[in-house]
Amino acid sequence: MQPFSIVAEFSLGTFRGATEDGRLDPMPSVSRLYSALLCAAGFGPRAQADGDTASIRSEDERAIEWIEEHLPDSVTIPSLQSNLGTVTAYRDTGTLLNARVRKSSKYPDASVAVGGVFVWTWTSSPPDDVVAALEALCGDVPYLGTSESPVRLRTTREPSDATHSLDAEAGLFASAGADLEVPLPGRLGELRRAHEGGRRIPRPRDDRVRSSETETPSTPLRDRVAIARYAAVEPVVTDVPWPQVLVLPIDHLPPEEFRVRWAVALHKSLISIVGDGAPPLLTGVYGPGAPRPANRVALHLVDGRLVPDLDTKGALVVMIPAGANSTDVAVVSAATASLTTFRGPRSARPTRIGRLALKSGDAFWPEAAPGTVRLWGTSPPAVPDVRGWGKDWGFGEALFLSFAYVWQGTAAIPRVDGRGEAKARALVDLAAEKLGPVVRLEPVRTARVHDYVHRVNEHAVVRPYRAVLSIGSLGGDRTIQAIGQSRHVGGGLLVPVDVDPAAELAAVNLRAAGRDVDAGT
Repeated sequence: MQPFSIVAEFSLGTFRGATEDGRLDPMPSVSRLYSALLCAAGFGPRAQADGDTASIRSEDERAIEWIEEHLPDSVTIPSLQSNLGTVTAYRDTGTLLNARVRKSSKYPDASVAVGGVFVWTWTSSPPDDVVAALEALCGDVPYLGTSESPVRLRTTREPSDATHSLDAEAGLFASAGADLEVPLPGRLGELRRAHEGGRRIPRPRDDRVRSSETETPSTPLRDRVAIARYAAVEPVVTDVPWPQVLVLPIDHLPPEEFRVRWAVALHKSLISIVGDGAPPLLTGVYGPGAPRPANRVALHLVDGRLVPDLDTKGALVVMIPAGANSTDVAVVSAATASLTTFRGPRSARPTRIGRLALKSGDAFWPEAAPGTVRLWGTSPPAVPDVRGWGKDWGFGEALFLSFAYVWQGTAAIPRVDGRGEAKARALVDLAAEKLGPVVRLEPVRTARVHDYVHRVNEHAVVRPYRAVLSIGSLGGDRTIQAIGQSRHVGGGLLVPVDVDPAAELAAVNLRAAGRDVDAGT
């Protein structure tokens, strides 16, 4: 079966519409799409003259009725941000109240910011003549909602990443999702009858002068309109530390030594937006006795050239850990989507933020260049999670332990019982078996170690280091991950390094991952 979809792209990036009771409509429903197509069929260039009125072509009528009988199987709803309006505009209604002209109010700045396209998808494509009619009608729809919401409608047979799917059996206590108005069979006939009834010629007494008048707009019938539940589609979660990544394009990328501080500032901003009750997933603060996951939300700054389909200088990425509660994820996502500007530490000007995008954690980076071998480098440098034990504990052990901390609890590295040195060395052994060769491993010799660490125990020694290595089976060629003490706030991000294997082997002595790695000490 080949899918069929109608795609709506709002030219101004905003949607404006009102519900039946006059409130701001949060999103265009299936019924609104149906009405827009019907309006194009009855009043657009395809409408046929019928005396002093216009009528719908038979092929368009069949396409409209097909939508009544076949609701979309799924919809794609982009990120949305509602602005309820703070300005009130008044207009003359042309009617009287005690011999004075009435005025009505509306909110001209009330709208919904749209961070992408809406897609309505049918699993099975309609008949060819219906497809042809819908393709023609989509091109004749000027706006979806009010006239301040210009739109471009198009059809496609390409698969789409649906965010919600039709739940035909949904009840009162169904799972979270979107309740959308949908047309039912017979809606076209119902609207036709209402249209004919509204064309009644007024009687002379209806036009006599009065001291008080009211508007008497016809109320459209809605017997053939219903509410359908579209349940949220649970994303496919891969067995990686951070399976979901929220990406915010930015017009400025700070130097490497400032990125931890920028990530800390972003972390504080998100907590401030959420307010009281921010989840531990974001704050990192867990109650007494509460289990601590291996990872929590991680915030990083990435060179935009390293992110596919992102035409920008940089990106703020918010990495969602595996096993996160869906409610907590929704809270973090909403807070992230609300960011429009951001001022980082030592920033001369606010950084402009683009539209939010969602990427998979195991397919974040671009494919490796042909003929190259993908290695990984720490940028910014990583900081060991612990001080270590004994003289035989070097940067190699610190590197392996950091990977083990990130991956523990997954199929790659199971959880290890115990505490202290015994547990740490057991985790080091597990990670050493999984990692590939380590090419370079050297300390960062600087007096400004605080550039690469967020918070540390007063008795600890901060020793940032750089590493270039193959991650072996701990992730794929496009997996995003970070290691080390500052992995949740901008430090230790692993970025791809594609090298010519022949040149690399000639330049360095590629040692197997193990205790013989040059620790640079």
